[in-house]
Amino acid sequence: MHSALYFSSISMRDALKSKSGQNAVVSTLFIKFPLCKLATVAVGEAKQELLSVLGYKTDGSIKTCYTEMKEVFDFLKQADLTLVNKMYVNYTNDIKPDFITNSSLLYGVQVEKVGFNYPSAAQSFINRWIETATYKRIKDVVDKKDIDKNTTMILVNAAHFKLSWEFPFDQRMTVNKKFTQYNKKKITIPMISKVDQFLYGDDEANDLKMLTYYLGAWGTAITYVMPNSAQDLPGFLDKLQKKPDLLAPSKKLMQWTRLKVFLPRLKIKSHVDWTEFLKLLGLNKIFNNASSGLEEILQKNSRTKNIWLSKVKQKVFVEMDEMGVARHDRHLPDQEYMQRIMMGPGINILEFAADRPFYFVISISLGSTSHDVFNGVYYGPELN
Repeated sequence: MHSALYFSSISMRDALKSKSGQNAVVSTLFIKFPLCKLATVAVGEAKQELLSVLGYKTDGSIKTCYTEMKEVFDFLKQADLTLVNKMYVNYTNDIKPDFITNSSLLYGVQVEKVGFNYPSAAQSFINRWIETATYKRIKDVVDKKDIDKNTTMILVNAAHFKLSWEFPFDQRMTVNKKFTQYNKKKITIPMISKVDQFLYGDDEANDLKMLTYYLGAWGTAITYVMPNSAQDLPGFLDKLQKKPDLLAPSKKLMQWTRLKVFLPRLKIKSHVDWTEFLKLLGLNKIFNNASSGLEEILQKNSRTKNIWLSKVKQKVFVEMDEMGVARHDRHLPDQEYMQRIMMGPGINILEFAADRPFYFVISISLGSTSHDVFNGVYYGPELN
């Protein structure tokens, strides 16, 4: 099993399962970037743990962790994605300047000094900054218990993503449909709908259906993975933990298919403390307050003798509706709209209705490689 795949799948699955049947969305990729930065300066056991968990063999390969996909993220941030990735270190002159310089360009994470000697003020400063940077969409990422006078470093990530479709849905095609919740209760919710060509697969071996549709930003797509039973989503996540490449064979067999599709609007916000999940994966040394293996961050002969990571916090907010961040006209021309209504979907057309709990992945494809940006589960609107 490839270790990088193991890192993303196991930590993602644990975080989603910890939400106990609630709608949730996380990003292991945005946690990976600052860990890659730490791996380049770590020594000894700390470096070995980071390289092993992240799936790299050398420092050289780590250096492309972020830069290989920087261009795509730069484009996403122009419209769809609001991203804050911060590494906060204690306010001291003991930090080497080159650890701070160009960090955003090389690793997608900004290093900033803050006075942890005043925990309450530090917490307020960080939360206010993130709230402003995300246009008040994300608040209170850092809690009081996350910072004390002994804190030397924390990682904080906040991301808001509103999907923009390559070919938007029409708001006039939105209909009310039944959704079966995990407890078998049926509720009626609005679902966006469309008849179009989609990548589709019916995975009989894993008893699920898959649908992929492309987004407006180059190389991005969303894949829905829907177990055939409303009660099977937790079991699917367990399978994914044991076999991270579970869906790889099925994805290869997906075909472009004309479908009538019904999808619920999404509005999911999740707050995750990654600290314990990372420790379970084997990252322990960098959290050691006596000997973290991160001393290369410090100047020679510095008064600070050890710097260690104490918290890794993330808050993610994902939205999906008919349009997203509009790049096109909001409606079909009236003549084309009426033609679609009168013609109907066609004879014997297949239907994909996301009308029960499902797992979803928002990904970026770079050549033959695909990277998961967000992973989430949807159990129904009542559980947001």
